[in-house]
Amino acid sequence: SLAPVLDGLREKYGKKAGGKAGVELQVVRGKASKAKKASDKTLLELSKGTPGTVRTTLSPTLQAAAEQQVAKTARSSVVVMRPSTGEILAVANAGHGFNTAFNGSLAPGSTMKVITSSLLIEKDLASADKVHPCPKTFSYGGWKFHNDDDFQITGGTFKASFARSCNTAFISQAPELSNDSLTKQAQQVFGLSMNNWAIGVPSFDGSVPVQSAAQMAASLIGQGGVRMNPLNMASVASTVKAGAFHQPYLVAPSVDDRTLATASRTMSSSTLSQLRELMNYTAAAGTAAEAMSGLGPDYGAKTGSAEVDNQDKPNGWFTAYRGDLAAAGVVQAGGHGGDTAGPIVASLLRMGG
Repeated sequence: SLAPVLDGLREKYGKKAGGKAGVELQVVRGKASKAKKASDKTLLELSKGTPGTVRTTLSPTLQAAAEQQVAKTARSSVVVMRPSTGEILAVANAGHGFNTAFNGSLAPGSTMKVITSSLLIEKDLASADKVHPCPKTFSYGGWKFHNDDDFQITGGTFKASFARSCNTAFISQAPELSNDSLTKQAQQVFGLSMNNWAIGVPSFDGSVPVQSAAQMAASLIGQGGVRMNPLNMASVASTVKAGAFHQPYLVAPSVDDRTLATASRTMSSSTLSQLRELMNYTAAAGTAAEAMSGLGPDYGAKTGSAEVDNQDKPNGWFTAYRGDLAAAGVVQAGGHGGDTAGPIVASLLRMGG
């Protein structure tokens, strides 16, 4: 998993890392020799190279555990970070090559409801313990939106809708929102979708584009044009836990005097406490309860399933925090997030640290 990370570190910090290239005398074969499959040959090593050193925030223990977890599940990726600081403690992807955990651009499904909930609470369109609509279906912008198996909750609270991941509870509020409401919330409070993160290696900062009609409604439940990766969603959980956005980073900014991204505002104490209540209840008694069993009471979580065109099963998402750890994972084409990404994330949170 660290191969693409190391490539990024080498490219950015190679000249500052203090390493020294070795010197050797080589025979380099020409075209005729290569045609005969003769290889280059080192004749004499004149001086040994010395490796450079770049200090990262990775935890060897958590990194090793993350690698073990993703190795068990195809197309899985996970990121672990520290909410109080923004330090990235582990990053792992099943297989090798593309770093989905940092550079993926995937619909986050219902994990996006964490951001949407903060928006609805701020705008007084929802409150954790107030009755909130969760019909079987809700139509907006020419689309008919459904819940999983067309379930409905009659007379239930917003907390109940969040914990069970009721899509229509969120879609039903679309008529009260502006096309740019969710975009502004993601940018101003969660520090996303501004293309200005500087974590130390290349990364994608998430995208929450301004949309209209049905696409705007779909974005409220993490579909439409919204795109995220495990790094982004671990940061969302971290923001809820810490109470403010701390840009994730793999290399401390003091190493190269770079400026970390900031959010322009924080949530009110009332909004924050309700958001924590929603995530805590989901971890204790909602769709995340099985994966998060035994990890409470200082915890919170949200599951997600993101539909992808021409894919039999949805991508399974899970984002959660426990103490001063936050993590998020995705299993592409895995199905429900609580069953797929959930155990990966929960096992790493269980390690504490």
